[in-house]
Amino acid sequence: MPKKWNFLSNHGLVVSYIAQHPSATLREIARVTDLTERAVYQIVRDLETDGFILKAKSGRRNSYELVGRKLRYHVLYDSFTLAEWAESLTGGRKRRSA
Repeated sequence: MPKKWNFLSNHGLVVSYIAQHPSATLREIARVTDLTERAVYQIVRDLETDGFILKAKSGRRNSYELVGRKLRYHVLYDSFTLAEWAESLTGGRKRRSA
């Protein structure tokens, strides 16, 4: 059986989905990324704590906004911001969640 893998980390998958669906629920993100809701919750919390996303309450739902903060931890990131990186992955597509 072939080993299952992809090019993005779990954090990268969540950021990519949030960039396209800023009002997605944690459940929706988990379903699409094939992660558990708990893992998605922790990733969103990491991103918010480190200042990469802003979370805003909209009724009973949350919406997320990527912050133009520089990526870190590797020289290949150079001066990319998270928003620029996500835009390069998504081609600037942003969709509303249902």
